[in-house]
Order: sequence, then C-alpha cells, then structure tokens
Amino acid sequence: MSMKNRFQKIIDYITSAMQDAGYDPYEQLCAYAATGNDAFITRKSHARTLISKVDRLQLMEYLSKKQ
Repeated sequence: MSMKNRFQKIIDYITSAMQDAGYDPYEQLCAYAATGNDAFITRKSHARTLISKVDRLQLMEYLSKKQ
C-alpha cells in the first residue's frame, strides 16, 4: 500500500470516528495540526492512537486542499 493510500485510510477512519463522537472532523483536525495536541482527536475507535501515525505536515497540506 502506498504512503498516500495509507494516509488517506487513516484520515478516513479518524474522520469517521470523530463524526460518530459528534465532532466536526475538519475543525478538530485543524486544531490538532496547528497545536500538535492530540486531545483534539477523540479516543473513540482508537483514533487518538492512529493520529500519531500521521505526519502533521502532510495533514496540514491535506487540510489546506480541503478548504
């Protein structure tokens, strides 16, 4: 699996977990990307553990394209 596909699968999983927990994934991911504080990511479905596997610079690039 390519790094891009791996990144997208992780982000999709985390986004789904945040939506299930009642959070706005875009806002939460932006806050995490800006601060590095994983408290912005829900623990639901181990999303907080998974976010540590994502490169923050890659996440910022991804989020900038989503605007």
